[in-house]
Amino acid sequence: MGLPKSLYKKLLIDVPAKGANLNCRQSATNVSPVVTNFEKWSGKRRKIYFKDEEEMMIQNHLENFNLRNNVYGRILASPMRAEKISKLKSCRELLIPLKVVSTDEKDHIAENSKLKLVPILEYSRPCKSSYILNSASIVRDNLAAGKSWFPLSILQSSTQKKLVLDTSTFISEYSNQLLELIRARLTEASNVEPSPKNRVLVTYDETNTAPIEIERIEDGELRVTQSVFNLSCLQAPALEATMNKDEANKGIYLDADHDKDLIKHLYRIILFSLM
Repeated sequence: MGLPKSLYKKLLIDVPAKGANLNCRQSATNVSPVVTNFEKWSGKRRKIYFKDEEEMMIQNHLENFNLRNNVYGRILASPMRAEKISKLKSCRELLIPLKVVSTDEKDHIAENSKLKLVPILEYSRPCKSSYILNSASIVRDNLAAGKSWFPLSILQSSTQKKLVLDTSTFISEYSNQLLELIRARLTEASNVEPSPKNRVLVTYDETNTAPIEIERIEDGELRVTQSVFNLSCLQAPALEATMNKDEANKGIYLDADHDKDLIKHLYRIILFSLM
């Protein structure tokens, strides 16, 4: 069922008038990113503004699903980016960022220096970058066309002989970066007390074949939602040793706010390995 015309019109044109009260609240703390990040996931160029977002949701009977504090909602609310393999747009956090670096460390602007495309873990604004699908199997099948993954500005200004992509190490380089970051972060992570909401548990359980589970569990009088990331699907001995160092615990609890970057990388490496 589509939105009523009156509500759709309100979404598009209800913009604060010029000279509006500066004390008027422009954003609310409990409004879903489905509303506040409309322009990021919808593909629309226009950003939605509301004089009072919470009041708008109440008046139009729109339920707040608390996606602002949802691990997966944060990922899906990340900006949309076009990726080089399928030529489609996807959430930035679900893609592999690529960075262009010079092979000549001494002279980055030398005319005879070559440009190399390497995978990185985080988007880097000052650098020329592009994106590809976060899937080991898809990347492997398309490595032969890897030079087309360079940013368009580089493709238009450089000859093919100057562009380098190491197909023999590309996948392992990205995977090793992720594994090392996750291992280091899990080693440093303090095993926090389970949160009454947005509970995240990291395990290494070889008896369970599910890499990601969302459970509803009883915690006293409360029913809480718990996300479980089972890293045994990665078959990584270094992670197994890190996870099993404390045999008294079944895993490591993470704080959904403090450890949001680590949780994002956990989700990313599982998708990369299994897709």
